[in-house]
Amino acid sequence: MAFLCIAPLGCSFSASSESSSDSSASSSASSSPQSKEAAYRDDVRDYTAAWVKSGGGIDDFKRKLGDLATARGITNWEDNMATYEGIGQGLGKAGVSPVELDAYVQNLSGGNADKAAAIRKGYASMKQ
Repeated sequence: MAFLCIAPLGCSFSASSESSSDSSASSSASSSPQSKEAAYRDDVRDYTAAWVKSGGGIDDFKRKLGDLATARGITNWEDNMATYEGIGQGLGKAGVSPVELDAYVQNLSGGNADKAAAIRKGYASMKQ
């Protein structure tokens, strides 16, 4: 069903992302760049899984990724590989099939091989 929702890109996202607030509370005490990025990746993972299950639209998804990055002090999230690894982890957490993964990679990587590889790496890490 999520695969069908990707094609039109017109679905709306209505589910809340309650799990991102959980991870932000637990990791706000740490301020090192690695822990900040790891907390951001976890936020992206949790949000992506909720987004996939709700059938949200791509534009809303990207807007929320920007909000998550801002909240974590991440700049240039569009080129940050933690974004794409977190997306892949979220896709794995949501249980998307390999065929659905291919569609998400195509739509979310923008044809960038490094971003696509990071999504696949994140997905694989959740399947081990």
